[in-house]
Amino acid sequence: MAGTGKTSVAKTTCERASEDTEIMLGGTFFCSRSSLLAAQRDIRCVIPTLAQLLALKSQEFCLALAEDIEPGFQYKEVAVQVKQLLYNPLLSLKQSRVPILFVIDALDECGGGKSDDMPDNTNSHQVVSAVLEALVNFSRATTKLPVKFLVTSRPEVQIRDTSISNDKLSYILQLQAVDANEGDADIRRYISETLTI
Repeated sequence: MAGTGKTSVAKTTCERASEDTEIMLGGTFFCSRSSLLAAQRDIRCVIPTLAQLLALKSQEFCLALAEDIEPGFQYKEVAVQVKQLLYNPLLSLKQSRVPILFVIDALDECGGGKSDDMPDNTNSHQVVSAVLEALVNFSRATTKLPVKFLVTSRPEVQIRDTSISNDKLSYILQLQAVDANEGDADIRRYISETLTI
């Protein structure tokens, strides 16, 4: 739920992945309903942003992406975006020994905007569900790729009612179910480590 630390977990994961030579942080997308940037609320921007960020880090991925990309990709269905912008170009990296991590934070905060070019809430919720289904299908593809997705969200209907809720296909940590003593220990550790000179 709100305030349980989803974004803190996502940011910490990103920081650690950025410092770890055993992992490549492929890209991040931090959704925000309250952002003044419409793109942070627009679910249609998630996959293109992740692809662009990875293209900036990997020339091999960039070249493979350039071969497969078509004009108007941002208007294609999400499943097509995931295949064309992520899965197909990532096949060029399948021999990579370094796993790639993508982080999508607060996916539930992508929703309809007040401007005419933003999808309404109902349409946005359908696209959020489609994104999750496409990511689950990505992980179930025949050619396994060294790629993981960390997605944080409130347990909204458009999130819960997808294949991502199947614990055989994904791992779900419910922050509100974490033992209070464990949370207190984490807070003490954080304070002592950040205040130590």
